[in-house]
Amino acid sequence: MGATMCCCPPKEGDVDDTPLAPPPKVHMGKRGSSVKVQEDMAGALVTGHGVALADTVIEQDAAYWEVRVLEVGSQNNCYVGVALDLAGQRLDSKIGDASSSWAIGGELPGGPLQKNDVIGVAFGQGDIPNLRFFRNGTMIQEAEVLRIRGEGFPAVSVGDGAELLLVFESASFAHDPPGRHVAVMPPRKMI
Repeated sequence: MGATMCCCPPKEGDVDDTPLAPPPKVHMGKRGSSVKVQEDMAGALVTGHGVALADTVIEQDAAYWEVRVLEVGSQNNCYVGVALDLAGQRLDSKIGDASSSWAIGGELPGGPLQKNDVIGVAFGQGDIPNLRFFRNGTMIQEAEVLRIRGEGFPAVSVGDGAELLLVFESASFAHDPPGRHVAVMPPRKMI
C-alpha cells in the first residue's frame, strides 16, 4: 500500500550519501550556583561547591558511567551517585541523603576516596539492587542501593577543592561495565 522495496543489490560504485546523525551525547545540566563545569573530549570536569546533574535522565535498562577523582579536596568532600531532579538549595549542598539522592564518598569501606580513584556507577532499572558502585574496578558491596523510585540522573557533588571528571563515553572508560550495562545514553526523541 504505497510502500516500495527494492530487491536488487546496489550497483558497484553506488554510495549511500545520506549522512548519519551522530548519536546524542550526555552533558551536564543543572548545577549549584558555585559549581563550575568544563566539558571536552575527556568528559565533564566538575569543580567548585555544590551538586551537578547530568542533563540525561536514565531511561535505559542498564546504564554505566565512570567518575575519576582528580582531587579529593581538603575535607574529602566529593560524592558520586544518582539523584532525582534536584532544584534550588539542594543544588548548593551535597548528594547522598538516601531519599532524593544516593551516593558514595567521604568515608568508605577500604578508606576514603583517593586522588586517581575511578568510581564506576552501574544503574539497572530491572536489577535488584538498582544501584551499584565500583572502586577501581572492584564492587563496593556495602554501598549497594536496593530500590530507587523515580527518574534518576547521574550526579556528583564537590567542595573544598575537590575535582571530579565524569566520563560517559564507553571508549574512555577505564574499566569494562558489569554484565549487560552499557554507557548511559540520552533518550532519542521520536517525531
